[in-house]
Amino acid sequence: MLEVRNLNFAYPENPCLLSNIDFSILKGEKMAVVGPNGAGKTTLLLNLTGLLIGSGEIFIQGMPLCKKNLPAIRQILGMVFQSPDDQLFSSCVYDDVAYGLIYQGKEKELIDRCVLEALQAVDMVDHKDAVPYHLSLGEKKRVAIATVLSMQPQLLLFDEPTMGLDARARKQFIQIVRNLPQTILLATHDLKLAATLCERLLVLDAGHLVYDGDIRTALQDTAFLEKHGLDFE
Repeated sequence: MLEVRNLNFAYPENPCLLSNIDFSILKGEKMAVVGPNGAGKTTLLLNLTGLLIGSGEIFIQGMPLCKKNLPAIRQILGMVFQSPDDQLFSSCVYDDVAYGLIYQGKEKELIDRCVLEALQAVDMVDHKDAVPYHLSLGEKKRVAIATVLSMQPQLLLFDEPTMGLDARARKQFIQIVRNLPQTILLATHDLKLAATLCERLLVLDAGHLVYDGDIRTALQDTAFLEKHGLDFE
């Protein structure tokens, strides 16, 4: 589903934000990428979407990530940003979830079906006429997920999806993701969330990929976790 070869990315003020990153994701995998603040998690996701462009090679279902392939790749891959306000801008929930389909010129019948299916997947059908601004943070995050699901992607990227959520909203998010059939890459600081949803773990530290393997094995190595600024308590 996804292959990354020798990915490097730098800002002028941070010349080694991502260094020689190599990994791949198989179809149907749910994988977490964790690391301390500043490790490069969000930068990695933004490179996978083409919103940031580093050096190296990225392939989505065998297609190289490049300007020419972006329209096709963005039908395969969708990203849910850390802040739902980055994805919600319409006057009602339905319009936000339908936006991408409308932009693509899809027929109204197909739009209605895809929007309702996406809202059902996140348990927000009853809020389809609500004003997003009036929703709770947890509800906004669910609608943000629906805006991506309506496009029927095969690969989902989540950036710190439970940041700021209370216990109830966090449980709702976990239930939603457990039921999703898509391949998932989840960037989070929350090791417990990663362990709940994923079997495979990537660990980034200072822009370097320091671990790629079974999540249970990593969580049993407290010295390794401490060395890389991680805590499972």
